[in-house]
Amino acid sequence: MPTGAKLRNRLTLWSFILLLLFLGAGGFFCYYELQLETLKNLDGQLLSIARNFAYDYREVDPATATSKDFCQNFNRQVIFQTSEQAVTLFSLQGVPLCRSRQPLSQQLSLGPEAEAHSASGKAYFESINIGQNEQIRRLTFPIIGNNQVSFHLQLGHSLAALNAGLTHYKLILIAAGLAAAGSLALCQWLFLGLFTGPIKQIAQKMDMTSEENLNQLFAPPTLTGKEIEKLANSYNRMAERIGGYLQRSRQFATDVTHELRTPLTILRGETEIGLRGEKSAEDLRQVLNSNLEEISRMGHLVDDLLMLSKSELGEIPLKMEALNLNELLEELFFQGKIIAAPKQITVNLQAPKQKVSLFADANRIRQVFLNLLTNSIKYTPEGGTVTIDWSLQGEMARIIFIDTGIGIDYEHQQHIFDRFYRINKTGNRNDGGSGLGLAIAKWLVEAHGGNVMVCSTPGQGSSFAITLPLTPKPDGSAIPPSPV
Repeated sequence: MPTGAKLRNRLTLWSFILLLLFLGAGGFFCYYELQLETLKNLDGQLLSIARNFAYDYREVDPATATSKDFCQNFNRQVIFQTSEQAVTLFSLQGVPLCRSRQPLSQQLSLGPEAEAHSASGKAYFESINIGQNEQIRRLTFPIIGNNQVSFHLQLGHSLAALNAGLTHYKLILIAAGLAAAGSLALCQWLFLGLFTGPIKQIAQKMDMTSEENLNQLFAPPTLTGKEIEKLANSYNRMAERIGGYLQRSRQFATDVTHELRTPLTILRGETEIGLRGEKSAEDLRQVLNSNLEEISRMGHLVDDLLMLSKSELGEIPLKMEALNLNELLEELFFQGKIIAAPKQITVNLQAPKQKVSLFADANRIRQVFLNLLTNSIKYTPEGGTVTIDWSLQGEMARIIFIDTGIGIDYEHQQHIFDRFYRINKTGNRNDGGSGLGLAIAKWLVEAHGGNVMVCSTPGQGSSFAITLPLTPKPDGSAIPPSPV
């Protein structure tokens, strides 16, 4: 059975069971209340009849109760007072004196508890079984004359009709409850079809999803609700992300193959040249030096790839600590002047007077800054200028590397941080670039909670801006800068 159908049936079954429980509890309460109310009405009726008898016999002398005329008058009084209840009159000692003509009167007897209540002047109600399936409601009532109990009056009423009515009512409640629960469950089952149908379709879509049909988005049917639309949108976004990952993975594999094939081809070609004919020691040394350079490039490439791979798996721990940004950038400033000297490039440092502390991994951040600084120098013509400009923006430090170099076209700026992306791949090979430096820099900056951006104008230069958080205090806020 499909997943959507299973969920639909399971939810309907649970709802049906819960409805039965709620309706059963409500029906039991209604049945119990009706039973109490019916019995209360019957008790009121018996009590009213008993009071009428007590009023008529309050002045009767117990000594005259044994005469034949007494019982005849009693039966006439019974016929006048009631036609459904059986009545029996007992003496103070509990001896039956007179019984009404209803057969049920023979079932009336004065029990010890009923006699004790009546002797104390209290009415006593009880329900007793007189057969397997028959009950009667019995009232024992005292007849008081001259401020003392003179007789015990007992009335009995069969509960057969009352129990039959209650049984009928109970069957109606059960039938109505089952019908209501079944109808509501059916309506819910039909209504759930609007929601579980799309879920089933999404499940089938996921089962059939492959690399070839990732671009086929799922469109939910109408009237499915915002939840299903949100689920469908989540699936579509996931498919788009997976498609992007696969595309980048294929591109990554292609780039790695290309990057490794070129140095291997050079190594093989130069080695074959070195093995041809007689070569002097100097010629062989040149071949080996060239091979060593290619091996070094391959080593750097493998190291960079390993770092990026570990970064995606979260296997590169960052040793976060307070880092003096002033000292770090001054050190890079002096190193930049040394690197830029052969091209007569001027390196400037523009820094605020405050002492600023970053919360960062010193080695990793230095790697990022050095990469951006060397790139600025590399792509700036002789006699140009490279500026390291940094400032504070709230609880963030902003470091900008500005050059007067060749610049970057806008179409390349959005891909400059992609792996293996180089604007001029053939022109960059001899300088050792692999196209991974900026990708690594971007990951390291983001791993520190910052971001990196580029702004460039072809022929005028480029600016790479980095923002990084300041060192946090124990309460979570940044430590403010202090005067140098």
